[in-house]
Amino acid sequence: MSTPCFAPEEVADRLLPRQRHPYYIVAPNYIQASAGIKALHMLCHALNHAGQTAYLVIHPFYPRPEQATHPYLLTPLLDATRLQRHFDDGMCPITLYPETVHGNPFGAPLVVRYLLNFPGLLGGDATFPPEEICIAYSERIAQASPNVASTLFLPTSDPALFTPEPPQPRTGSCFYAAKYQEVHGGELFEATRDSVEITRLRHDSQTPEQIAELFRRCELFYCYENSALIIEALLCGCPVVMLPNPYLERSIGEGEIGWDGIAWGTEAAEIARAKATIGRARANYLACFPRFEEQLRQFIVLTQQCAAARPYAHLLDIPHLHQPGRLSRIAGSWELTRSMAAVRGIVPTIRAGLMRIARGWLKHF
Repeated sequence: MSTPCFAPEEVADRLLPRQRHPYYIVAPNYIQASAGIKALHMLCHALNHAGQTAYLVIHPFYPRPEQATHPYLLTPLLDATRLQRHFDDGMCPITLYPETVHGNPFGAPLVVRYLLNFPGLLGGDATFPPEEICIAYSERIAQASPNVASTLFLPTSDPALFTPEPPQPRTGSCFYAAKYQEVHGGELFEATRDSVEITRLRHDSQTPEQIAELFRRCELFYCYENSALIIEALLCGCPVVMLPNPYLERSIGEGEIGWDGIAWGTEAAEIARAKATIGRARANYLACFPRFEEQLRQFIVLTQQCAAARPYAHLLDIPHLHQPGRLSRIAGSWELTRSMAAVRGIVPTIRAGLMRIARGWLKHF
C-alpha cells in the first residue's frame, strides 16, 4: 500500500472551502517568449495548486480575455463578482504587481512587488514605498534592491522540452539580443557576426521546439541580456557566453544556478571553463524546483499574515471590471500599445499593429 503524499489534515485543508485572503496577480497576457510574464502566470498556477485562492488581473487591458492565459495553467481571471464578494467578506486581497508597473494603479490595500528584473531597467519605478512587500526573483536582484523581504525563484523553463537528447554533433553558434537591440538600441558585437539569431515576437521567430533543436547542435550560445534562454541552452548541454554591456552588468540567476556552463565574456579561458563544466548545469537547475516549493510556503505565510492585519476599506478600482464599455476598452488598448512599445520598441510595435489590421482586413475577403 502506497504512502500518502500529504498528511490527511493538509489534504482536507486544500479540498474543503476555506476563507483565505485572495491573491490578485497583475500580469500582461500570456506570452511564451517572456520569462517574466510566464513567471507571473505560473505563480498564480502554483498558488492555486498550493490550496490558496489566486486570480489573474490582465494588465494592460487585453481585448480577448479568452486568449490571455495558457490553457493548461490554473489561472482564473478575476471578475467583478468575485472582487465584490471578497470585499463584502472582508478578505483583504494580496495584490501582486511586477516591478514594471508604476505605483499602485488599482488602489490595493496590500501590495506585493515582485522584482523580476533590476528595478527601472525595463520600465517602472526604481524604488518602492516602505509599506509594499518587495519579493525578489533571485538573490542577485535582492542584493541590488533595498527592503526585499525574501526571494521567489520560480523555474519557468521546461526540462522535458529542453534536453540534450538526442545528442548531435555541435558546430557553430547562436545568439539572442532582443531587448538589447529593440529597447536599448545596442550594436551587435563582432563575436556574433556569423551566429544564428534567436528572435521573439516576430511572425518568423523560432518555436520553443526549434530553439531546443538549435541548442542541441550549437557549440556556443551568446546572450546580450538576462534571459531564460540561458537556462534553456544549459538544459540542452550548450555552453553559454554572456556578453557584458551597459545593459548586462551581472547575471540575474547566479545565486540559483551558479556559473557551471556559463562564461562571462569571450576570453578563451572563460569559454573553456564553461565547456568543461556544462555537464553540471542541468542538475543545478533541477535543484531549483524543490527550493521554490519551500520559498512559496514562506511567501504564503508572510503574505497571509500581512493581509490579516491590513484593513480593506475601499474596493479596488479596476476599470475594465467596473466599466467594461467602449471608453474603457479604448483606454486599455492605448495602455497595451504603450506597454508593447516600451518592451519591443516603437518600430516593432507599429509593425505588429499593421499586421493585425491587415489580418482583420483580409478576413472580409
